[in-house]
Amino acid sequence: MILSRVIFLAQLVLMLPVFALLLVTPANLGTVAIYFYLVPVGIAVTLFALWRFIKHPTERRLAVATIATPAACLGTPVLVYSLNSGPVEPALLIVAVLALLVIAALILLGKTDQFRGAGLFANRRFNVSCLVALGTLLLLLWFPIFIGLAANQSISLPADIAERDKIITVAALYLIAVAIPAACLSIFTLLYAPVGLIRNHGGRALHLGQLITALLLVATLTAVAFVVSILMVNPG
Repeated sequence: MILSRVIFLAQLVLMLPVFALLLVTPANLGTVAIYFYLVPVGIAVTLFALWRFIKHPTERRLAVATIATPAACLGTPVLVYSLNSGPVEPALLIVAVLALLVIAALILLGKTDQFRGAGLFANRRFNVSCLVALGTLLLLLWFPIFIGLAANQSISLPADIAERDKIITVAALYLIAVAIPAACLSIFTLLYAPVGLIRNHGGRALHLGQLITALLLVATLTAVAFVVSILMVNPG
């Protein structure tokens, strides 16, 4: 059961950001490359889940969910493109991702009697490390924002377009480097922390802290993405 849950969580962390990206991105060579790399992963996960479904009847619900995840995350964008003649609006994407997160949480929670013993959720070192990692990523996201606000009145971008583009490129690469692990870890935590609140009574404060920090991280990522989208439409 533990291995099946780890595989299920791992593929969610991998597939959900890709699902979100594919739904709002027009089809191009980049999306083809994503499918090239992720379809073999989806096939491998599906074969593993089929084996668990046959050999372990008690895990059949989790196995079905594991099989459905890559099929939904990689197949739905293709269906949406054909029906919608292109990507969807970001607001609809948010609703879809939230719905998937709720379904995933319900699958992980399962029946109460399946959660006897805290297992990994009682590992204080892991929980503290997770909370510290979330907090560090949150600070790393806010660091350039604070610097930009503080230097707004005293420092201006170079007049030379080439030099300005270099600074913007560095800032964009920094945000991407922080945003990718932040998105993955926050999605994992939004699934992990609620289960920990139920299973690990002695560590509820840690799990609550993880959940709050993950939500702040998601809110920050959403705000950054919104600002970047505006700047791309209106650079001035």
